[in-house]
Amino acid sequence: MPAIDIKPWMQELLGQLSHNRQRQLVALQGSIDWCDARFNALVQLNLPLLVISNRLPGSLSTDLLSTDSISPSPISPSPISPDPISDISPIPFSKADACLGREASIVILDLFTGFNADVLCIAAGLVRAGGVLVVLSATTRDWQHHTDRYASWQDQSQSLHPRFAEYFFESLQADDAIGLLLTDESTPAPKADLPVLQPTVFELGMTRQQADCLRRIEQWFEVDRQGMVLIRAQRGRGKSSCLGMLVKRLQTDNRILVCADSRTAAAALLHWVPQAEFIAPDRLLLENPSVDLLVIDEAAMIPLSLLRQIQGLYPRLIMATTTDGYEGTGQGFMLRFVAALEAEKLLQLELEDPVRWCRGDRLEMWLDQVLMQSVTTESEGDSSIDPSAWQLQLVEDPGAPEFRADLQQVYQLLNAAHYRTRPSDLRMLMENPDLLLIVARIESRVVGAVLLNREGGLDADLCEQIFLGKRRPKGHLLAQMLTAQAGISHFAGYRGLRVLRIAVSESYRRHGLGTDLLQRALEFARANELDYLGASFALDAQTTSFWQQAGFSLVHISYGQGKSSGNHSLAILRSLRPAVDADLLQFRRRIEQSVPTWMTQFLQNLESAQVVALLQLAGFGASLSKLEQREIEAFAFGNKGFELCFVSLQKFVMRRVAETSGVVDNLLVEKAIQNRPWERLPRQNSSEGRKQLQNRLRGLVEAML
Repeated sequence: MPAIDIKPWMQELLGQLSHNRQRQLVALQGSIDWCDARFNALVQLNLPLLVISNRLPGSLSTDLLSTDSISPSPISPSPISPDPISDISPIPFSKADACLGREASIVILDLFTGFNADVLCIAAGLVRAGGVLVVLSATTRDWQHHTDRYASWQDQSQSLHPRFAEYFFESLQADDAIGLLLTDESTPAPKADLPVLQPTVFELGMTRQQADCLRRIEQWFEVDRQGMVLIRAQRGRGKSSCLGMLVKRLQTDNRILVCADSRTAAAALLHWVPQAEFIAPDRLLLENPSVDLLVIDEAAMIPLSLLRQIQGLYPRLIMATTTDGYEGTGQGFMLRFVAALEAEKLLQLELEDPVRWCRGDRLEMWLDQVLMQSVTTESEGDSSIDPSAWQLQLVEDPGAPEFRADLQQVYQLLNAAHYRTRPSDLRMLMENPDLLLIVARIESRVVGAVLLNREGGLDADLCEQIFLGKRRPKGHLLAQMLTAQAGISHFAGYRGLRVLRIAVSESYRRHGLGTDLLQRALEFARANELDYLGASFALDAQTTSFWQQAGFSLVHISYGQGKSSGNHSLAILRSLRPAVDADLLQFRRRIEQSVPTWMTQFLQNLESAQVVALLQLAGFGASLSKLEQREIEAFAFGNKGFELCFVSLQKFVMRRVAETSGVVDNLLVEKAIQNRPWERLPRQNSSEGRKQLQNRLRGLVEAML
């Protein structure tokens, strides 16, 4: 069959898309040589073009990777966008997020080294109105003949079937409007029946919503000396550009700091004000500089514990965040941070008009639907819930095509339950052979789910290598954590289940459904002669309370803080074998002996509520000698100073805090447990110095006695 002449075909398609102000996805499926030949032809169109590929530079069209003549795009770039991209050297997947905020008429995504759904979302966000996202790949029937680096799971096991790729391309073919699939055997004609969209209106280089947003923020800045402004938007609405324009306007007469998870995350903002003063979150907390205004871009990407500390230091700040999208952080940010803020001190603004494409864009809507990124609004549940109303189902193959409708409900439930759920997690659910799922249904509706991973069962030699830090096989997170970090060298030899995620629909929480899901997981573990059921999660007071009530024991506290959560990770366990019972006792003794020292070292900056939750989960109950008891009384009644009594005081206060169900004063935690410096302690007023703080601490200890 003669080679397809894609140049006139693509020119016709771009002309139609330019007229309709739409965007489309074009999949080129065939051999590598066939796809690269089509790529060469697209480069010759001399349009702003961007290539995202893991193949080595030069493997794609070495003779065409630089071009001097770049013609205008069919649709002019939006006034607030950076200059069109004219360098088409391939960008690896790992650096794709550095392109955020840019745009091109044609974005080419090369999937011959594997299908990363997160990068697919980034690539789609770079396509301007009237443009095309081009995907290069093998056919799904030939997928297994190519190395897919994103199909490797625990122990380097490979996906047995390319379910995600099949699902994606089947969805593409099933939609008559969103895209076209070209192979060396078929070339469908471009579709001309797409609705014509209305372009976003720009005035003075910004959308009307951006102009209104800037006006309201400037009014707030002039009037309110404290409080917070939050700009929320989906990706592509120009929120970072809005912040950049704001900083540019206000920085002449004010010191403004720009903060973000990384300089890359703030790239779109800094494009407007390259000279702006940027500071990373950890350095901000360390140096605590004086500013007139703090601006935080992509706030949801910063761990919540750091955000809370920043908020305490800077009561006047402006934040912007993506509410959904491939990062998977927006929902947790809204549910766990914004919802806890005082409403009267928060000005919330929302941008809805896209700046690179138009409202009603089919590509955006289709990707949200296929990758299950839209969180559905939950309907009201029955206020008088009968526990027998839900039915539990064990699903040993969550990726099976016949389970796909339910899988969508499960995925959206996990997303709505503030987990950091990314598009790549959808592929994991479809293909990871070690996953197990238990769902709770009321009729056809999924109202709860627990996602489990089979792990452990490693041989003695490998366990020893893990213990010595010489090997780190992929997966087995809990088994390896307790072997390498908690120090029991044989633990990875046990076979167990780890809870990856557990989520219950809001209407059905606090009715025992979460406990029922865990009980069903325990039944499966026992029936399959497994040794334990466990979990690892970021320290959080509410989450810790759930696991404590479910009867799990704390077995490990991580020394470092998680990158995404900013909190220390905890490991918890339910033993199903006498041998594990003995190890569980060792874990608990180690924590009891070590946690007082840890509190003054790597746990010294924990929030008070986290300290209380941790001690209650650990069931800390150290006994006190008569000498220690008298030393505590001597401090409480003013006969001895704090430093002389600290060791006894710490054990006493920790034990009482572990036993209490009431509110614990922050001073007790931060000084008597964590021994923070006096100058860092919470004060009731500006005149309260060290002497007054110590006297207040004496009174709190006396009340405990």
